[in-house]
Amino acid sequence: MKTTLKTVYRILPYLLALIMIFAMTVTAYAADTASLDFDQTGSIELTLADSDGNAVSGGAVTLYQVAILYLDDGNMVYEYADAFNGCEITLDVEDTSLAATLAAYVEDSDISGTTASIGSGGTVSFTDLELGLYLIIQTTDSDNYETINPFVVTVPIDNDGEWVYTVDASPKVGEVTTIESESESTSTSKTSKNSTSTVSTLPKTGQLNWPVWLMAGGSSVLLLFGWALRRSGNKQEEYEK
Repeated sequence: MKTTLKTVYRILPYLLALIMIFAMTVTAYAADTASLDFDQTGSIELTLADSDGNAVSGGAVTLYQVAILYLDDGNMVYEYADAFNGCEITLDVEDTSLAATLAAYVEDSDISGTTASIGSGGTVSFTDLELGLYLIIQTTDSDNYETINPFVVTVPIDNDGEWVYTVDASPKVGEVTTIESESESTSTSKTSKNSTSTVSTLPKTGQLNWPVWLMAGGSSVLLLFGWALRRSGNKQEEYEK
């Protein structure tokens, strides 16, 4: 029994080290910037639906080219397009308020974009797009539905290490509802729902989060296992005495 315990104690550090090495080497694959095809044009496909999955048709959305994508020493860089050159807004695609800020600038500066009607299936398509950053604003409401919030989309996007040039963006739309006040008078109110885009605006880089939990869980299991064996060994020694 003592020999078995000594053997287990010797291999425990090695098992823990293997778990840590495995977890640290599991990373998300990012597409290689060298494989970007600047001769290829992209497209953005939108499908508008409400919270129940019903297609939202009617109205129109407008697409604005905000920035052009290029490589600087192998790094992806976005540079403002001519229409946005003087906006003096920090171009940070990780900033969640960027779309709203750009939309306000578009309204104040009377910038023109490409407008498309929302089809019967709730679909809108923009094709032959230069690689870069785009802003989407709903410029005409769909009947009985809330206007979607402006959002930004990059073309292309990184999908598990592969560049995707046809980008799918599917925002949810809030319905317009009628509510009754305490005085029993009725008024129309728009349900406030933020649009949620399925589009990733940045390449996926860095380490995954789940290996951290794997390391913590594995360490805890090994520690508990070692404690149980030590306790069992102590009881065995007392019994032998």
